This record gives sequence, structure tokens and C-alpha cells, in this order.
Amino acid sequence: MPAVTPTGRRATVEAFTRPDGLPTYSLVPVRGPDGEILDAYRAVRRDDHRTIVSVVSAKYGLVGHREVAQAVDRVGAALEPPEPGALTSAFPRRSIRLYSGGRRMEIKLVVGRRFTLGEGEALYPGLRVLNSLDGSWAVRVSGFAVRLACQNQLYVDRGNVVEWRELHLAPEADLLAQLGRAIHEFLGRFADGLSLYTRAMHEEILASDVEPALRAQGVPGVHAATIGARVAVEASHVAFRSRWAAYQVATAYLTRELRVNPDRERQLERAVARALLRPAA
Repeated sequence: MPAVTPTGRRATVEAFTRPDGLPTYSLVPVRGPDGEILDAYRAVRRDDHRTIVSVVSAKYGLVGHREVAQAVDRVGAALEPPEPGALTSAFPRRSIRLYSGGRRMEIKLVVGRRFTLGEGEALYPGLRVLNSLDGSWAVRVSGFAVRLACQNQLYVDRGNVVEWRELHLAPEADLLAQLGRAIHEFLGRFADGLSLYTRAMHEEILASDVEPALRAQGVPGVHAATIGARVAVEASHVAFRSRWAAYQVATAYLTRELRVNPDRERQLERAVARALLRPAA
């Protein structure tokens, strides 16, 4: 059974441990007010609840959440897992979440290629795969990193990762091949993306500038103020922190304390990366 978790913005997130536990979906006819079938539309029905989650064009090619998660699992099975004990139960190798009434899915997979940026700074690449059943986007793959010292999820700014999309018209066999190509492309570029982290380790930011920088990138005031205050405490009388240290404070807060749906989580991750990982002017 999935674990159901209330989050911010009146959202509900269902957490699953295995792709086979995900619900299946079907395309069913849409009827007009007089009972006539509307040929131009189809409804996406969640089979376990028999509820309609969206109405789409008749040309829409349905690729269900379970099929996408199974494809990710098959690709992931061929990749080296993280070292035993590297990840905690709070941050497992794989996590699956449904949200927006089951219309959207996020699956995360941590990959077993360990990268070391310096003493005590070990990272694993992570993959985030998104699927929607309402036509709002196609299948997407993007990347993040897991910092082992504190199990933070660290998101690299958009210019340093692959964000891939494919239309919902591909059959499952093609989807598997496309996901495999996208994931291997991301892994091939992951080391280059880490240059952003390395640079941030050697650049400093005034602790008092952290909150304004976060606000300027759209982070809500309550979150920006909390992160800024924590960076200030760490900086103490020195007043400066490295951008890397400030970014860790921010990602620790987002990862451990904030409870929002995955879309909002991604928005905040990107805003924090823009604010704190940029080169000094």
C-alpha cells in the first residue's frame, strides 16, 4: 500500500516503493451533456479508483506511470548501485511519488558512480524522471546529486544537467531506449556539471546577502529568511561563508524540512541554485 502524505498547497503525495505497486490508467470515452460520445476527446481513468484524472485530446498517446517507472527500473538495474551503507533509509536509492491527484509522477534513482570533489566531499549522481497524464508535459529526465556527508539533495543549475523530453507517442519499447540514452547522456555530463560545485567551494558570499539573493530568485520570504539566518549563525563573526557552504544550508532545509509537492520542490531547488551557485560578480 502507498504511504499518503499531506504537503504544502493542499496537495497530497502518495509514496510507493516499487513500480509494480503503481496504479494503472486507461483511456475511456468522454460523453457530452446529452450522453453523446465526444470523439475529439478521451478521459484518462485511474483504474484502482475508477476516477477520471484528466481529459485529453483523442490523439493523445497514453504512457502510464507504471510503464515509465518500470522502464527506469530496467535501465537502473544495469547501472552500478551505490556502495552498501552509503544511503540511509531516509534517502533510499529509489523513490516514487504520485501527486496532483495521480496525474503526475516523480521517480528518483541514485546511481552508483561516486565522485569526490575534495576531502569529505563525496557525491553520487541522481536521476529524476517525471511523467504526466494530462498533457502538461512529456516524459522528462533531469539530474541532481546526493552529498553523502549529510544526505542532502543538491540540484545543479539548469545549464549543467540534461533535461530531456519525449512526446507521449512512443511505444513502450521506444520509451525504454529513449530513457536509456537520456540517462547515459546525463551520466556522461555529470562530471562536467560538478565544476559549478567546485567553483562554489572557492567563492565567498556575505551571510547578510544570502536572504536577499534568495528572494531575488523567487524563494518565498519565510524560506529565504530561515536559510539566511542559519547561514548567518554558521558564519558567526567572520560574516562570510563559501557559496558551497551556504548552498548546503539551503539544500538541507529543502530536503529535510520543507514539505511541498515535487513541482514546487523543483522550482525551489532551481531558485536556490541560481541564487547561491552563481559566480561572484
